[in-house]
Amino acid sequence: MAAPDWLRELLAWKSSANQKVIDVCDEPWAPNISDVDNKTSLHIAKSVLDDLGVSRKVSANSSDAKEESRGTALENAVNDQLVSELPSLEPNRAWAVGRGKDVRNFQQYKHLDGLRTLLAENPSLRVALGTDYQIAPDVTVALDVPGHPLHAVVSCKWTLRSDRAQNVRHEFNLLVRSRRGRTPHLVAVTTEPLPSRLASLTRGTGEIDAVYHLAFEETQAAVQAWGTVQHKKSEPTQLELWREMTEQNRLKDYNDLAGDLARL
Repeated sequence: MAAPDWLRELLAWKSSANQKVIDVCDEPWAPNISDVDNKTSLHIAKSVLDDLGVSRKVSANSSDAKEESRGTALENAVNDQLVSELPSLEPNRAWAVGRGKDVRNFQQYKHLDGLRTLLAENPSLRVALGTDYQIAPDVTVALDVPGHPLHAVVSCKWTLRSDRAQNVRHEFNLLVRSRRGRTPHLVAVTTEPLPSRLASLTRGTGEIDAVYHLAFEETQAAVQAWGTVQHKKSEPTQLELWREMTEQNRLKDYNDLAGDLARL
């Protein structure tokens, strides 16, 4: 299935004087999901935006070009779509979808409220233990029944540059370690175009159930066209990484997210 319609509203070409952008895009405009210092990222992202018919251009200084504002808009869109789709996919469950909810509101993590009170009263203990227990995921999917159990956590990352992948892993590891009872389903949603960066989330010890790509079909076609070059003999190509992730169901189409959560 094609990318959701609302994704086109978040995508744009941002102004950039980077020579790699001009080499790949033939003009000083880069896809706002690309890494302007990586030609493979630029090629894949350009193909995705071209495939989706994105023509909007924005200044590099505008909010439409900033990672933070795109991330917030992504969280809102994912939240709204799950609110709309889950009740129709599984009407026998009382769904409660929300953004930025403290996990202490949910059954598996209510005990953390007592820990917070204890640490607030004991500064030395707070220094020793830290404050990692204060977790407010991007999007939470709970069941509106007594105890309010947390069914799933959705981490939304516009791209996976910098330390974003590590941040997701850290948050999910905390959720696994600090729970009492069943672990919620832990998934990530992203538009990251580069398979090697997607692999930083899909590979590992299994704390992440799956990564859902918002432009799955479009990115797959772009990777098939631009991901065959092996830059180092010891490393797989971008296409090989993509196939590895998809064949193992570690990387999935975002259009399957609501259905997967409804069935779990």
